[in-house]
Amino acid sequence: MGHFLELKPTPDQTFRIIGHGSRGDLVRTLALSHEAEEQHDYERGCNIRYHAFQHIVELLPEDEPTPLDRNHPNTLAAMEIVLGSGVDNFLAGDAELAAAQFELLLDCDSEDALGCTPMLALCYVALGEWDSLEDMMLDVDEKSALKPLLRAILAYAAEGDIDPATLAALARHREFCEELLLAEHPTDERYVQDISSERPSRQALARELYLRCEPALVHHAELLSVLREHLRK
Repeated sequence: MGHFLELKPTPDQTFRIIGHGSRGDLVRTLALSHEAEEQHDYERGCNIRYHAFQHIVELLPEDEPTPLDRNHPNTLAAMEIVLGSGVDNFLAGDAELAAAQFELLLDCDSEDALGCTPMLALCYVALGEWDSLEDMMLDVDEKSALKPLLRAILAYAAEGDIDPATLAALARHREFCEELLLAEHPTDERYVQDISSERPSRQALARELYLRCEPALVHHAELLSVLREHLRK
């Protein structure tokens, strides 16, 4: 591993992941994973990211935050690989591994420039780690529909029901609530074109958020049922 990836300190008290040869070129590795997905070979794209992640995590010291220099292209690519692999594992149902990957990324970038906090929050929902979720709520974007959804989940976990104020905050995100009430959430050609456009519709963005939340929500069918019952009133 050490012959193609190297961790080097910088004068700014950060670290860079230096690559040697084609195997160490993480910008290229990331591009290859995206090319595989463009060819609809999603399994290959996931495998490319996960294998690269394994080499990256072996490079980083255990139990010691290692701030990375995201202005360095190869280092930024490494961070994006960790993020992408975490999303892959979360969507595949392995929230525990995904949470570890997102936590690692936050240890390497406390500013969360890549925005992995929402995904980590959803991992905690899937795992039922309510204290961990509560601790990070301040870092979740107030403008996102995810924030009131997470508050509703925490309320239900603590009280067995959802208070009116929390429901009212969630209801303000009309398109997302409509998505929550749907029985199916198709990712057909119409959706793909919409979400891939320069200005996706609010409905497409709501579906995209729901699809991100779904792997966590399926672990709490009763909660989702209660939430839908309240939203229908």
